[in-house]
Amino acid sequence: KTIAAAGAEASGASESRSHAMAATDSATKLAAGLSLVFSAAALGAVVASVALRAPSPRRRRRGDELWEDDVDRFRQQVPPGQQQGGASSMQRQTSIDATAGREDVYGMGFSMAEAKALAESGHIAAKTKSPEEVLEDLQRGNTRFWTGAAMRPEKSAFERRALISKQFPSVAILGCADSRVPTEIIFDQALGDMFTVRVAGNCLDTTTTASLQYSVHVLKVKVLVILGHEGCGAVKACQQSDEALAREPRELTALLTGLKSHLSMETLGTISDPKAKDREAVNQNVKRQVEKLTEDPSIMSKVRNGELIVVGAFYEISSGIVDFFHEVLADGGDCSPAQPRVERKPSHGVSTGYIV
Repeated sequence: KTIAAAGAEASGASESRSHAMAATDSATKLAAGLSLVFSAAALGAVVASVALRAPSPRRRRRGDELWEDDVDRFRQQVPPGQQQGGASSMQRQTSIDATAGREDVYGMGFSMAEAKALAESGHIAAKTKSPEEVLEDLQRGNTRFWTGAAMRPEKSAFERRALISKQFPSVAILGCADSRVPTEIIFDQALGDMFTVRVAGNCLDTTTTASLQYSVHVLKVKVLVILGHEGCGAVKACQQSDEALAREPRELTALLTGLKSHLSMETLGTISDPKAKDREAVNQNVKRQVEKLTEDPSIMSKVRNGELIVVGAFYEISSGIVDFFHEVLADGGDCSPAQPRVERKPSHGVSTGYIV
């Protein structure tokens, strides 16, 4: 009986071990199966991601559309005689499209000769606009911005390449270095449209004046804007006492002291509303910078000849709206008795003028 009991116990233990081994084997197979499932799912996600990113004959990417727009625009703007060397580029692209099912082949592009031809056609178009038309374009761009209808006209790769050879902005802006006042964005302008000079307090000094002179005499801009803005830290800081300003670093003290000299502290002292006081101070500074530009004979000759508009502006951060004011107004004659002075009115959309 003892031997039989021992045998039964041994048999039970063996059966238990068999069940345990079977359970372990099942768990191992289940884990392997789950691992394969998850691996397949991950692989599927990767494949799907690659498929979404890969170019497809049925799903053209924005780059393809811009490329085709560039081809059409180039063929319309550039005479056939100037497309030498470029035809081979377009033929290669056409051949690739036909044989590879609209695959993207970056780097083949247009030649520099074609890019220069496109830049030249853009330069000619920019030169044909009058200063009044350029100012109206600027006003329309700001309206698109603050109404939420901005076009964000970033250039395509080909158009950026065309800008390598030359720049032909129509507008020069002296604005503040404040990070909340990105001039190209608030006017909804593209690369190459604006010559921008930015410095704290949008003030004139040797460097900023020279930069604006370059834009007027070399780049031939049609509109020059001095742009102030709501909540300008430099204009606010310069209203401190002279003792407080003297405690700043030397260069900053010089900047703030110069800005303070442009403000009428007596007038500002009569304004109790903080927002109204802020705007009045900024506008006083803008007006003074505009008036300082009229002391430059070379710039004033452009104004008198109708080649340039010089105007001040105020950007309200809270609304996004830019108001134009204090446009420089000058006659086009020599003020002799035979040719009397004719004072013109501010441009459309400009509230006030400054008669010189």
